[in-house]
Amino acid sequence: MESKRLILDFGNTYQKCALVDEKGIRLKAYQNITLEDVQDFIGGENIRSAILSSVINFDNRIKDMLQRNYFFIELNAATPLPIVNDYDTPETLGKDRLSAAVGAYSLFSGQNVLSVDCGTAIKYDLVNKDGHYLGGGISPGLWLRFKALHTFTDKLPLVSYNPGAALIGTDTVSSIESGVMNGAAAEINGIIDSYKAKFANLNIVLTGGEMIYFEKSIKSNIFAEPNLVIIGLNKILEFNERD
Repeated sequence: MESKRLILDFGNTYQKCALVDEKGIRLKAYQNITLEDVQDFIGGENIRSAILSSVINFDNRIKDMLQRNYFFIELNAATPLPIVNDYDTPETLGKDRLSAAVGAYSLFSGQNVLSVDCGTAIKYDLVNKDGHYLGGGISPGLWLRFKALHTFTDKLPLVSYNPGAALIGTDTVSSIESGVMNGAAAEINGIIDSYKAKFANLNIVLTGGEMIYFEKSIKSNIFAEPNLVIIGLNKILEFNERD
């Protein structure tokens, strides 16, 4: 039986389990993951190694099980990487940002690449052609923008996604839709243009749960990869297996 890598990515909204081999990625997402969920997902698969990246508190029995049974690493600021991390404060760098950057560079090795992760926050992360992670930016995602307008004003309603939002809103709801949807798209296009002015032949990789709202509005040629963080974690694990 062909061996696989087990990738665990525990975020605030979803916790993801993935099995990766030469044939691709098999993934499942959970909202409140348990040890039993992980064991059921693994089943009888032949696992050669595992990596865990988490921004939440989780059942320590999961980690204990992985350490007992596999070559295992938990991603942290000291984990060896297949890129050079030039971030001034690596201990504060989000694991999802770092993993997305590694994943993007693995897709465009030896080239300048910008990952744009459209999730709860919109995160921009740049790796140059020499494989150095330089940093990036963070701004509110779509849902945060909608929620902030409602929460921090007395009369604005809570509005939700409208990918076909008109440029000119003709009432309060459509005005909010325009401001949030078109404003975020304009921001992303503007940020990408600014990066392109600094880095030649820049590749753009789009990912994240809200990327579906931007795929058609981004003017640059992009490579959309919903599993970019999983790909990055797999590359980090692969890199450490060789040590």
